[in-house]
Amino acid sequence: MGDIRTSAKPALEISLALSGGAARGTFHLGFVQALQEHAIQIKVISGCSAGALVGGALACGMKPKEILETLQSKAFRGAFRFNWFRKSLFSINKKDKVLKSIFPVEKIEDTEIPFFACITDMGNHKVLYANKGDGINLITASCGLIPFFEAVDHEDKVFADGGIMNLMPTSPLLAYDYPILGINLIPLSTPKRLNLITLTKWTIQLLLSTGLQKDIERCQWYVSPAELSCIKMFSFNGLQKGYDLGYQSGLSWCKNNI
Repeated sequence: MGDIRTSAKPALEISLALSGGAARGTFHLGFVQALQEHAIQIKVISGCSAGALVGGALACGMKPKEILETLQSKAFRGAFRFNWFRKSLFSINKKDKVLKSIFPVEKIEDTEIPFFACITDMGNHKVLYANKGDGINLITASCGLIPFFEAVDHEDKVFADGGIMNLMPTSPLLAYDYPILGINLIPLSTPKRLNLITLTKWTIQLLLSTGLQKDIERCQWYVSPAELSCIKMFSFNGLQKGYDLGYQSGLSWCKNNI
């Protein structure tokens, strides 16, 4: 699809707040693909966990489809290892070259678009919005959802998934004069059957959504379709489905807002 701007209708400039959601992160990519096809200008990005992973790549200038292809590759899956219950179920090899292909700059401050990775500082019980420092280390820290992935030691501190304290980070975007589009990959839903697995998922959902309302109120637009609940968070099998759902949702958003 081509650029639909006219001289009387300039591109819309926005900032993006991208939530965590593990494998559902490809929804962000599909949505951004639709935005780019409609000449929406993304001026600043903040992300948590999966939102930090894909948001950082987008901030580096990578195209959504390129990022999706990398996430679907055997090389990306190879960056994950079973951790034998040492500190987590799985670990991420931060030195794997596939991570460098997703985030090709060394420092977060070197991205083409201003970018903030939302991280939980476990020792000091506070949330950080990192926009300076080792990009891969800080992004993997933002993805450190305990007990699934291990926390990251960084400068004598213990960093973990930003969603523990701030699922959809809007705070760093307030310093910029752009309306905020917030995308939440974990819509609130009630399981139809109650068992150990569904209750655990429901509990995680509620814990991660604590304080979310404040961030929603800061958004000019908020996107969190119920259909996302059908995509498994910890499976690579739904990556394309998440992207396709994001793309269709993005097209609908563009139709209604530009």
